[in-house]
Amino acid sequence: NGLQSSYAYEVIRLIKAHPLFFDLHYERLVKTCLTMEFYPPQKGKLLEEVFLITEKNKVSEINIKIIVDQHNYLVFPIESRYPSTEMYTKGVECSFLFAERKNPEIKVFRPQLSQKSNQQISQQDIFESVLVNDQGLITEGSRSNLFFIKGNTMYTAPYELVLGGITRLKVMEIIDQLGFKLKMQALNYQQLSAYQAAFICGTSPGVLPIKSIDKYHFDVQNPLLK
Repeated sequence: NGLQSSYAYEVIRLIKAHPLFFDLHYERLVKTCLTMEFYPPQKGKLLEEVFLITEKNKVSEINIKIIVDQHNYLVFPIESRYPSTEMYTKGVECSFLFAERKNPEIKVFRPQLSQKSNQQISQQDIFESVLVNDQGLITEGSRSNLFFIKGNTMYTAPYELVLGGITRLKVMEIIDQLGFKLKMQALNYQQLSAYQAAFICGTSPGVLPIKSIDKYHFDVQNPLLK
């Protein structure tokens, strides 16, 4: 309804009608809006509208999408697909997609990347596309962040290469609390045989084991991952 093709957005998960990590999502939305020279919606008003949506639509376990352009903003529930219990137990299949997000530090709708990943996911019947940049380095998933495990160390791409996911931030806090080692390092996609386990994290999947990325297979029962 009159929205521009380039817009800032956030997807927030409702659990028991409560918007999870709302403050962190709002901070990222404001950062994106200011970068794009959009005026961000007022925080209190936005939160009121989220709760109004849950009440009017009688929803409590769903994702809410917020989109903002130069003149408008919208808040609405979206179709939400969460992994099955079997996926958490057995892991999911992924494939490499040789593409990267431009200006990954801001959350902006990118139709070309979205179309490529959606097509790959549908055609190959996989859960997620794993993005590889022109240097052969794994950056992130098309709609998630990625972690890899080797020995007692976890690896994830550095901040400048990825969209800083809210769930990723929380996972990194937990890694620190549990006393595990974390390296901010992007891995070469041809060298994954050296890593024992891998997982996706994001708003909808939470923490989800990866069973395979193309020819590379991983241990979904890895103790650090568990």
